[in-house]
Amino acid sequence: MGELKASGKTIREQARDITVCREADIIVVGGGPGGIGAALASARNGADTVLIERYGHLGGMGTGGLVTIIPNLTDINGNVQIAGITQEWLDGLEAREALDYPKREHWGSADKETVKYYAERSFFYTRLDRVIYSAHIDAEISKYLLNKMVEEAGVNTYLHAWGTEPIMDGNKVKGVIFESKSGRQAVLAKMVIDSTGDGDLLPYTEAEFETHIPTGFRIANLAMCFWIDNVNLEKLDEFKTKYPEQFAAQAQELMKIGGLPGYIPSRLKNQDGVVWVHTRYPNSSQTDVEELTRVEFLGREKMMTTWDYRKKNTPGFENSFIVLSSPQLGTRASRRVIGEYYLTEKDLETNEPLEDTIAIFPDVDRGESSIRYPLTYIPYRALIPRKVENLLVACRAFSSDPVVQEFFNLIPHCIAFGQAAGTAAALAIKEGVGLRAVDYGTLQENLAAQGVPLPGLYTALSKA
Repeated sequence: MGELKASGKTIREQARDITVCREADIIVVGGGPGGIGAALASARNGADTVLIERYGHLGGMGTGGLVTIIPNLTDINGNVQIAGITQEWLDGLEAREALDYPKREHWGSADKETVKYYAERSFFYTRLDRVIYSAHIDAEISKYLLNKMVEEAGVNTYLHAWGTEPIMDGNKVKGVIFESKSGRQAVLAKMVIDSTGDGDLLPYTEAEFETHIPTGFRIANLAMCFWIDNVNLEKLDEFKTKYPEQFAAQAQELMKIGGLPGYIPSRLKNQDGVVWVHTRYPNSSQTDVEELTRVEFLGREKMMTTWDYRKKNTPGFENSFIVLSSPQLGTRASRRVIGEYYLTEKDLETNEPLEDTIAIFPDVDRGESSIRYPLTYIPYRALIPRKVENLLVACRAFSSDPVVQEFFNLIPHCIAFGQAAGTAAALAIKEGVGLRAVDYGTLQENLAAQGVPLPGLYTALSKA
């Protein structure tokens, strides 16, 4: 692949009229986890809602990105802290036998044998020597379920539609322009929610944002996940158990030749032969088209290197085949808005809720700090960009420093941001006020009524 050089030239686009294809109360741009939460909450709270999604499916990283894990829903004591729309999605999957998770009675267990069992079942099922509630999910069933959820809520959805820029009137967002096979069109609205994951609307507003990510952070890496099917897991596990040194040596050899040694068994019903390979690719920018293209090429090269080696050398992979690679690249972090509240590492070192708390996240990945401070409280103000009106950010671009992002920008976190943003935007329209003037107590009571655990209002089911 040849190196591309910027010419430095510019052109001036001709002025043109854009067809307004629809007017609505609220536009949600991006149909990933944040957008699903936002669109459902907005529509269910009575707002005429439009959802714009660039791919042909909903779910974002949880479906197209093949990041088919909904992690960290309980604290280490087994108490559910993330529920609401996240749990609704999981309930739909369970009704179709399309997910796997630790038994409820084991959440919070420190029993060594129980912890060992679940740690071997999935890396995501234990933290800090305790069993936690995390789930493996089916990507394809999820696409179907999310379609049904937005349909039943009355959301007006546009797939294959790329929201490209906001329509601005001074510092007020008035709508969104999107591109599709139908051409360039516009939707006008009273409120807009950026759930693109990367804060794609921010550069076209007066909002401030930052992009710096320290080298070595999880979020500094892109992912190109893939699945290998028809793996004989019984034979593979036997080889791993009987010949651990040889298994470890193969992992080292794979890395030397540019392959990927890690894998996660699917654990879903009737997927006994499927393993998932999740990847990390360092990059200079997760919003640079040339970097995204480079990682797509590199990811598939490493996918083939890995499979070729495993098929030839690792017992259990002899008759395997690559069944799927992610149709969308896994982006872990890019732009982060500067909001009315900027979450920092200091906010993780407290047990006190904020007055405008709209979500509680279990803190289970920071070692001893997670034991001292087991919960993180997210304020509504972290979703409100400074200097811009009628806009909320409900995705991993929420207002925070890289340390907060490192631990709290996963799929269930983004759904929670979206559920709060969609609810707040609908309330603002009902009350005839701006987004900054939404009453915190009313917002919290509304979220609690939707099954969102909040301090002093609603506590989701624990292991008991």
